[in-house]
Order: sequence, then structure tokens, then C-alpha cells
Amino acid sequence: MIDVSHPFFDTNLSWLSYNYRLLLEAEDESVPATERLRHLAGYSYQIDEFFRSRIPLLNAMRGVSKDILDKLNLYPDTLLEHILETVENQLTKFDEILSSGVVPALLEGDLHLYFKEPFREEHRDFVSSFFVEKVFRHVQPVFLEGRRSAKITFFEPDALYFVLRLLRRGEPGEPWFAYVNIPVGEVGRFVKLPKLDGQKHVAFLDDIVLANMKMLFPGYEVQDCFALRVERESELAVDDEFPAAVTQRITRQLEKKNYVLPHQYFCEMGMPAEMKAYLSDRLGIQVAEFYERGKYLYYQDFKAFPSTGKKLEYTHQKAVPHAELRAGESIFDVLNRSDQLLHLPYHSIDPVVRFFNEAAVDPYVREIYVSLYKIHAHSFLVNSLISAARNGKRVVAFAELNPKFDIHENIHWARKMKDAGVKIIFSLPGLKVHAKIALIKRKVKKGWDRYAYLGTGGFYRMTSREFVDHALLTSHREITNELELLFGYLVTRDVPSKFKYLPFNYLMVSQFNMNKKIIELIDREVKNSRSGLKAAVTVKINQLQDQSMIAKLYQAGQAGVEIQIIVSDCCCLIPELPTISDNITVTRLVDRYAENSRIFYFYNRGKEEIFLSSGDWTFRNLHHRIDVGFPILDDYLRSQLLQVLRNYLADNQKSVKLDTYQNNHPIVSDSQKVRAQEANYRLTERVEHRTPRLFNL
Repeated sequence: MIDVSHPFFDTNLSWLSYNYRLLLEAEDESVPATERLRHLAGYSYQIDEFFRSRIPLLNAMRGVSKDILDKLNLYPDTLLEHILETVENQLTKFDEILSSGVVPALLEGDLHLYFKEPFREEHRDFVSSFFVEKVFRHVQPVFLEGRRSAKITFFEPDALYFVLRLLRRGEPGEPWFAYVNIPVGEVGRFVKLPKLDGQKHVAFLDDIVLANMKMLFPGYEVQDCFALRVERESELAVDDEFPAAVTQRITRQLEKKNYVLPHQYFCEMGMPAEMKAYLSDRLGIQVAEFYERGKYLYYQDFKAFPSTGKKLEYTHQKAVPHAELRAGESIFDVLNRSDQLLHLPYHSIDPVVRFFNEAAVDPYVREIYVSLYKIHAHSFLVNSLISAARNGKRVVAFAELNPKFDIHENIHWARKMKDAGVKIIFSLPGLKVHAKIALIKRKVKKGWDRYAYLGTGGFYRMTSREFVDHALLTSHREITNELELLFGYLVTRDVPSKFKYLPFNYLMVSQFNMNKKIIELIDREVKNSRSGLKAAVTVKINQLQDQSMIAKLYQAGQAGVEIQIIVSDCCCLIPELPTISDNITVTRLVDRYAENSRIFYFYNRGKEEIFLSSGDWTFRNLHHRIDVGFPILDDYLRSQLLQVLRNYLADNQKSVKLDTYQNNHPIVSDSQKVRAQEANYRLTERVEHRTPRLFNL
């Protein structure tokens, strides 16, 4: 039953609802087989992230006083029981989809994926040779016995291992335990084998290592062999979840109880209790800290499954050259005429690369400011900024280290930039710059020209062509002035609470005016509705979790405002609750590309307003990060985004409707089939002239 006195869906269960939507896409037989593997990879990544960030927090909350839990309407014991049951059911479905659905579908496409089966005689010589030539140098077989290894065994986070129980040939007695790494980083997770009778073959690296285990442990018989992986240590992000006063009380209570985050070890399904008990004793962890997974671990590696032919993959979509940002004309001259909008990944990212490359060599550019949210050393942006600094320009980068990359890689790109003269300002607690923004200052006769990049997604994702985002390039004086004001503030590294006022009239900046601005825009629709006028709000977002925002949407819906929510991930708003959210619909879209754009639409008595944003409506994004929302002021660009939203709302192929309990219901429609991502790609192709009729798709 839904508690109408607290009408907010639980974040954890909503996350699992999204995970299940990924499974539905992987189950869809109309999706090409290797694309179904990539959706399984997405599910694997999400469930690992869930266990890394949500399970430790819920376990910690079991030690918090009842009055706090009652205030938060959080009952961790019951919730954990429900979660673990849901996850177990999903993992069972995952294994069924993979083994009974996708693997046979690959075979129908003339690709045989070895899946827990012995290698064919014709492949054994290749497997042996491949192991000797490519793998052997990277493996490290180690005995776990204290007499053979004096130091405590340490499993590297996010690496794959086999744990073995061995018997010495000719010496019956107690078993020996050992482990060996599976060198995925050095070799790759999947290996293409020679074709047989015109059929392609692919094997897990795990199975190639397993098939050659006798070479690693000569003189021993392998009794048991199971994969193991330890999760990277996480932090309890309590302050990202709850208000400051509640966070302080929770933190104090946990400190008094000397709460320590438990480890998380993931093991292959069926690992014997004897092996778990041995590892528990040897590593000093609890048996309860082992979580069983499927027949293989770390299925998110399916994301890098080798290309195997057109009939097993989506038809390639060529990136569309931007109509007005073509090579040959200065990008600054184009922006002096009008704003430009990129729809990614449908548009080519070439204009973004040119934007920074041109700034790096333009003799009139004096200063460049940019936020780098999770970047890597090989990014085009790192190279452009280094060039700019070496060309004598002042370059200031606000950096957020990427915890998913090795610490050495983070240090590498940071050192390269610093050595070139780039000033790097790293994020602080409470001052994490999540905004995707850049500002270029160009000295001209009349003073300064300013050019801005504002996006919904990070630079590090652009080259992958896997995420849907939008990016605005503009020289709009007020927007660029406000962006310079924001960068000037960020240089101070002071927390936003010390600043009572910064004059943002065009930009919405979290921790400054974003909450206030969004609420004002919703209240305006409420006022219009109560005056008998049409009123509507459409929110396209990744995550909708902040309870104050949800309460405001409930209020607007009750006042007659038509509210449509398009989410790709979590949604804590409960639709279709009588008298509370009758006027609110929620759809979730999962398709070929991962949806990452945030679009906010307000009807405004027919003078429609659209904002793009880098941040979701979560407590973390609204109160603990610096995110930036920005208006689309150009009528032509706004008309493009209106059509983008119409396509999302009309989608009856890849969208599902969420009910009160977050079940994913297919949208049944007798109207023409609409697939939003396909329609938005065609829209991008047609944007060659400023002719709105071209948007009638």
C-alpha cells in the first residue's frame, strides 16, 4: 500500500524498476543480438553501482535511531529484505535472458559464444597458443596458504580472479587454495576464435585461462574453480541524501557505534560453502559479505563485445554535420550571428572540437574557463587546453576526478595540464562542479567578446556516441556575462552558503537560484491554470528524487496543470494517485542510446519557454553540486527542442508508462508507430534551413 501521507516512491526500488526496464530491452527479440548484450551490460553496471552505493547506506541506516528513521519514513530492515528478493528475481531473469535468449540469438546470426562449455577440438590448439603468447605473461598464480604467502592476500578492486581448490598429485591430504588473476585489462574480456564452417566464434578470456590452468599449477589437480571480484570501496554519501541537520545526527550516531563499511565480494554462482568459509577466515571478512552472481562475473564487459557483423547490430547512424557550423568559417563569426544548438549523438561533435581548438590558436583569445567533470587523459579537450596554455592563454579548469579511472590515470592527465600551464581547481565537498560549461574571452577593439558552451552532458562522453545530450554554443551577452560571474565565484573556492546574492537572471545555478527559479516557473503555471488558462509543464530528466520538487509538482497537478514527466532512470514521484497526482503521467524511455538530456518546458500562456540543464532534480544536484540550467532564447532552436519533446511524448515503441508501483507498462497505441530516437535523428538530418515546416515528421 502507498502511504499517502508520504507520497514518495523509494529511491532504491525505483532504481531497481529502471534496472528491470533494461532487462525488458535485453529480452526484446526485435533488438539485434549484440545490442541486447549491451543492455545486459548496462544492467550489470547498474546493479553493481546499486550494491556499491545503496546497500552500504541502507545497512548503515539500520544503526540509526528510530526517531530519525520515522522522520525519513525509512525502514531499512524491511526495505533490504524487499530489495534483496527483487534483485534475486532480476538476476534469475538476467541469466534466463542471456543463456536462453541472447546466446541462441547470436547463434542464429552465425556467431557462437562459448558459454560454460568445453572448447571444440578444432579450437584447442588456438586456445593453448593464444594463452601462451598473449595471456601467460600477465597472470599471477598465488597460493593462499600462509606458509606459501606471508602477506595478507589483497584482491584489487574491480579486477577478476579465479579462486581454486587444488590437490597435490600423489600427495593426498588437505586441499590447497590459490588464486589467479584474469588479465582483462591487458588482453580484453572477449577473444575471437578462428571461424569453423563459416561460423564466427567468441570466447570469454575466463574460459581460456581456465582451460590452461594445468600450465599455471603443474603437479596439482583442480578440484574447484570459481570467479571472484571485490568491489571498490565506497563512501557513505549521507550528505547527498538528506538535509544537513539530519546528516549530522546520522553521522554522529554512526561514529558512536564505530560503524565500518563492510566489504563486498562478488562470487560466481555455486561457490562451495567450504571455499567461502576459507576466504572469510583468510581475508578477515564475514561470509555475509559474499554476494553470488551468475555463471560469469562483471557482465558489464559485454559493452565491449567485439563487432561481429551488421545483422547482429543496429544499422550505423552517421553523425550529421551541423548546418551552420561547417569547417571553413570561424566558429566565433558564426556565433556572433546567432546561437547554435547541437543534438548529440546525432550531430557530429566536430563543432565542439573546433570551438576549443580555434580558441587555442586564435591570437585574440586571452582566457579560457572550463569545467571538466570526469575527464580522461586522451580527451580532445585535454589536448586543446594544453595547446591553449602553451600558446600563452590563461586557462582555468575546474576538475572532478573520475573515480572509475585508475588514480594513476587521473594524476597523469592532471599533471600534463599543470605542466603546460593550465590552472586546475579540484572540487571540494559542497563545491562539486557538475555543470558542463565553458567560457572563452576574446579581446577585440570594442572590448571583450565572450563565447560560451553549455551542455547537458560531459565532454568525456561525446566521442563514444552512446549518450543523448544537447549543447548550446552562444555569444549572448547576458548569458556569457553571468557565466563569467559564475566562473569568477568558483575561483574563490568559497562554499555557496557564504554568498547571499549573485545576480543570475538568465542562468539557473544550483545552490544559488535554481530551486527558486524552477518553483517560480511552476507557480506561474499554477496561477494561469487557476485563472482558467491552459497550463502545462513537461520535464525530461534522468532522475526525479527531490521531495520538495515532487511536492511542488503534486501541487501544480492538483491545480489543473498538465504535467508530463519523461525519465530514463529513477523517479520518486508517484503518478496516478487519486487526489494527489491524477494529472501527472510518467514515462520511461530506454533505447539504443542512453538518455542523458535534461529539458524543462513551461507553456507560459502560449509563449513557451524551454530550459536545458546539466543536473537532475535530486537532493544532491540541487543542494550539494554546482549545476547550471540555461534558457533557449532563439525561436528557431526552441522550435527544434519542442519537436524533440513531442517525439518523446509520442513514442510508443521504446517508452513505457509507469504506474503507481513503478511497473513498466508497454504503451499500446493504434496510432502511427513513433520511436523518439529515430525521429530525433531524422529531425537532426532535416535541420538544414530555418524552416519550421521541416519539423513535421
